[in-house]
Amino acid sequence: MQKYTSPKISLKTILKWQFSKSFQTSEQEHKSLPIISQEILPDSEYALWLGHATLWLKIGTTTVAIDPVLGNIPMYRRQSPLPIPKEKLYADVILITHAHYDHYDKTSVMFLLKQNPQTIIVAPAGFWRYLKGKIDRERCFELEWWESMMVEGLFITLVPAKHWSNRIHFDMNKALWGGYVIQNPKHTIYHSGDTAYGEHFQEISNHFNIDEAFLPIGAYRPEEIMKHFHINPAEALKAAENLKVKTLIPIHYGTFKLSDESLTEPIEWFEKLFRKQNYPFHAKTLIIGEIYRFPPEQD
Repeated sequence: MQKYTSPKISLKTILKWQFSKSFQTSEQEHKSLPIISQEILPDSEYALWLGHATLWLKIGTTTVAIDPVLGNIPMYRRQSPLPIPKEKLYADVILITHAHYDHYDKTSVMFLLKQNPQTIIVAPAGFWRYLKGKIDRERCFELEWWESMMVEGLFITLVPAKHWSNRIHFDMNKALWGGYVIQNPKHTIYHSGDTAYGEHFQEISNHFNIDEAFLPIGAYRPEEIMKHFHINPAEALKAAENLKVKTLIPIHYGTFKLSDESLTEPIEWFEKLFRKQNYPFHAKTLIIGEIYRFPPEQD
């Protein structure tokens, strides 16, 4: 577990960073990303990015929500509007990567559970502590790294990420964290959750032939702090090579101002890097709210 756990950053370093932020200004600070509004969820198979790490998938006949965050979170205001009315959102399965507020938003999850009383939750081991009293125990499935389960025709595996998990100081790493590989006979899809760069990408490649990888590219400045928790655009491209993916789709940017770079810098940097070099995979940049249709045939 230690090699997948981000090192602890001293309180002094964090406070120094937070103090320095009050003196920073940027002409791009107030730039925001465009969105594509949707009225309802599509009927056929799709991937729909709702901003940050929030992803909706329809695979076969099953609708999966990953890290659903539908509004503001503590201390951070949503900078891009939700591209679909939340009343139109539902999910058969909710996957939670870890307990941080920008990935597990209790209000959003409770709303979705009311929308569909049959929804089940899949989360890392130890996560039940955050759902106790909110959902029947038999509707919350906890996984260890590399553990899998079959849900609604989908084979779901929790895979490692280099990160950590907590909500308050006293629950540090009491629950696991990770990413998910979601499979059926036609698709193998990977959502990494939050992660720093590490050898786990190669290890995941050894187990799966990934079609689409949804990898984070934002929240990387200041580098001396964030490199232990997140990957930047260059590292996301390197990770996609390690993973041997067919298509890389960048996420985790443009929605919450969690770090020092502007909302638009991650995707601008990513697209510049991708244009400069030939990579052995495709890259698809989605606008928030854009529907991604899976290729009809994937080798």
